[in-house]
Amino acid sequence: MLLDFNAAPRPPRLALPVAVGLGKTTAMQRGLAGLLRSGALRGKTVVVGVPRHDLAAEQRDAFAALGVEAALWKGRSAPDPRPGEPDRLMCLDPSAPFDAIEVERVVETTSCKVTRDGVTKICAFYHQCGYQAQKPPLRRAEVVITAHDTLFHMAPKELGAVGLLVLDEGFWAAGLRGTDGKALLTLDGLRPHLGTVLCWTARNKENWEATADLHAAREKLWKVLATAPSGPLSIAALRAAGLTPQICRDASGHEHRRLRNPGLYPGMDPAERRRRIAAVLPKEGEPWAPPGRTAAMWMLIAEALENDHDVAGAVLCDVTTENGTVRSLRLAWRAGLRKSWGAGGPVLHLDATLRPELVTPFLPDITVAEPVRATEPHVRVRQVLGAPTSAKALAPDPSAPARDQSAAQLRRREMAALIALRARTLHGRARSGKDLLVIGQKAAVDALRALGLPANAEAVHFNALSGLDRWREVAGMMVLGRTLPAPLTVERLAAALTNRPPLTSRGDVAWWYGRVERRIALADGGVHATTGEEHADPTAEALRWAICEGELVQAVGRGRGVNRTPETPLEIDLLTDVVLPVAVHEVLAWEEVQPSRHDIMAAAGVELENAADMARCFPELWPSHDAARQDGRSVRNCYYRDLHNSRSSHSSSVVSYRPAGPGQKDRQARFDLELVPDPRGWLETRLGALAHFEMLGGEPSPAPAHPVADARARLAAFSARLDAAIHQRLAIDRARLAALSARLEAAKPHPAAA
Repeated sequence: MLLDFNAAPRPPRLALPVAVGLGKTTAMQRGLAGLLRSGALRGKTVVVGVPRHDLAAEQRDAFAALGVEAALWKGRSAPDPRPGEPDRLMCLDPSAPFDAIEVERVVETTSCKVTRDGVTKICAFYHQCGYQAQKPPLRRAEVVITAHDTLFHMAPKELGAVGLLVLDEGFWAAGLRGTDGKALLTLDGLRPHLGTVLCWTARNKENWEATADLHAAREKLWKVLATAPSGPLSIAALRAAGLTPQICRDASGHEHRRLRNPGLYPGMDPAERRRRIAAVLPKEGEPWAPPGRTAAMWMLIAEALENDHDVAGAVLCDVTTENGTVRSLRLAWRAGLRKSWGAGGPVLHLDATLRPELVTPFLPDITVAEPVRATEPHVRVRQVLGAPTSAKALAPDPSAPARDQSAAQLRRREMAALIALRARTLHGRARSGKDLLVIGQKAAVDALRALGLPANAEAVHFNALSGLDRWREVAGMMVLGRTLPAPLTVERLAAALTNRPPLTSRGDVAWWYGRVERRIALADGGVHATTGEEHADPTAEALRWAICEGELVQAVGRGRGVNRTPETPLEIDLLTDVVLPVAVHEVLAWEEVQPSRHDIMAAAGVELENAADMARCFPELWPSHDAARQDGRSVRNCYYRDLHNSRSSHSSSVVSYRPAGPGQKDRQARFDLELVPDPRGWLETRLGALAHFEMLGGEPSPAPAHPVADARARLAAFSARLDAAIHQRLAIDRARLAALSARLEAAKPHPAAA
């Protein structure tokens, strides 16, 4: 392990950026197994935080294989599916915990089980509850695995003492609150009159001392709120009103005392529970500021006063409601990692896309180590700039104009053809599973799925990839586009993360990011200059990078390039303008690789030579005979000849056919029999009855070769392909001549008849 548990005076805390695919999670698991066997933790539990529950289950099984007792921990609202009950939750009476949270009561003692004065109150579902069933394994576990979000809530007492907290992958997003813009406090609810500041003791008696202190603090705050312009609360105005960090922190504690104890207990009738809750909350329509939110507001103000900056996490604004415009305070803040989960002790954070700006707000004293990287000699990367891969380009909103819908339809066909051609070159190269993995935005991926993917290809969307290892043996990957939030989005996230107003200078375009020069690192040591987006604020830029470039790095890493060998190379196509920390072997413009209509036709498994038939069989590509006749017939760029020669499919066959009707002549077409196993049926469906149909055959072309290492080998491979093509053409001509000879022989008069 990299942590020194004898470090003094503070516990060791290390953040380690480790490249995707290096096996950081496996190494962590083995290291923890050794650490537990060594006794260095003195019987304390290790907590491992992961992004999602499915990854937690994978880790539990991996620890079990190492002989480590591991347990999962899920929250009450997490799914707990069972046979016949796919929507089952961990808590079987979820309304009870939600009611308890609404009035800030402890869920366990008000909804699950409690003993008072020798009398036990218990939920009717207590012994069938998935949440409670976790507790016995938790007491025995050496390692407890849970989702990142859980680490920002209180841990169950059954967890015991924690000796080490491991944060696997980025966790910062799970700690942000109010970033959806819905955490609002109306100014009417903050107005300092008795009905809004009355505090109570634990025995539901008026607490006049706390009420007086809170009223005085609210009076000072009101002087600012009543006159301040829209925007973050001004630090100068808050100080002028007489507020101090200590006043604000005391007020935060008093806010929680505004709620009386409604006397909830486990097993209470839901109707009675709601009646008691209604008795301690204000009547509908009365001014009210939820205590939890007002407490968070005061802590944001205290932090700003201590650090001398405006309160970016508390912004005055006008909110439109069904009752008109309401002056409100919009909150966004950063929750803290709970010490009960081990956040106060030794911490190890592992993340492939780690940005210190996003980690230090949660763990200020953490040490960020140098990144761990590795070369990928058996990965070839091709980047295509200017490709129309956004969700808007491929799947516009249904309300978009007809011309946009039509353009998107053609782009989808082009992209589907590219995927089909790529999948064909990779056919059979993966050891198991699919040969090609396509990654893009969800709307774009769904639209491409609707057109139909090749049998050996799979498509997934961004934001559902981190930690997954199921695509480690794919032969190729195609990454379409990027995920890029608007500047206002990352600024709101930055405000929640730091409580500081972010810099908003964006260059010449006020509503978008500034443009800066980016350089694509080429595998031969050179660079390719391009441009990209950048935010002026360091924290906002770190957030933009994590959401955009970071997600692309995670996507590319699913192919596990560092584990590839000469026998299992990986081909990656980046159809994005984003510059990534990877070596690129070839940079191309979209115009160089954009599929022609003939490419789209070939990707469907058919190559027709007759223009009239092309227009009848593919009216979406050629609306008329003249349009098909005027269109070029060849594959239009060298990229496709390298990627896939559409005339040399390994299962292709030439057919001769003639539609019924006067004046029709014989014509030829080529079919990929894997995609179109019945060429005659395909033709008759589109052209009607055929007067003639004949399969002329065609020798199989060589399977696509793996990339070769030097020019001499490439030349030899090219020569071999030429020889194979010549032999194939000769075989086709021989077959045609033999067929013609047979027809002529059959047409000769019989000597006996003469």
